[in-house]
Amino acid sequence: MGAEANGSLPRVEIHPMANTYLQTAFDIHITPDEAALLAECFEVADEIDCGIPGEELDAARAYYDERSAAFRAAFPIRTDENDPFAAFLDLWDDPEFPQFDADLSIRTADDGPGAVALISGHQVDVRAVANLIQKTCPSALPFGFEWACYCDRLRPGEHGGGYFVVTGTDIIGGSTGWLMSEALQSPDTRQP
Repeated sequence: MGAEANGSLPRVEIHPMANTYLQTAFDIHITPDEAALLAECFEVADEIDCGIPGEELDAARAYYDERSAAFRAAFPIRTDENDPFAAFLDLWDDPEFPQFDADLSIRTADDGPGAVALISGHQVDVRAVANLIQKTCPSALPFGFEWACYCDRLRPGEHGGGYFVVTGTDIIGGSTGWLMSEALQSPDTRQP
């Protein structure tokens, strides 16, 4: 872009569409029981997202009853909801799209009897993953992970990242854009 010879405003260039991605990859050291529950949660999310056969309340209840005791303890049926998976769907900001959009692989820990779960992906719902870790992996808490946001074009506001620190009672952190906005609103950063 440049100013016209007669001093008018610079010409506007139209930018083609761009794709924005959120990417993360991290290991979390957990117990074998937590690893089994974590894997089950990924499977249940896929099943619900694809549609439980019949998609009727009876089919959903039967599918819920087939889940492990650990799953049912972590996500008990709520008396205020008809859907037996309501507590599980609370992991997502939008329970209509119950996908972590992440890959999960689990291996035996090299340094002891536990397991190591690798969670990674390019469009991960990091808030849902943080919620899941809080509900299913108490032995790993407190735990933190980071992510990166990037765009396939150089566009303002499309690059950044963030972090979450997960404790038994709270999830702290957020995107760098949100954290920067909060810092700019802080009395310590305002001009006198």
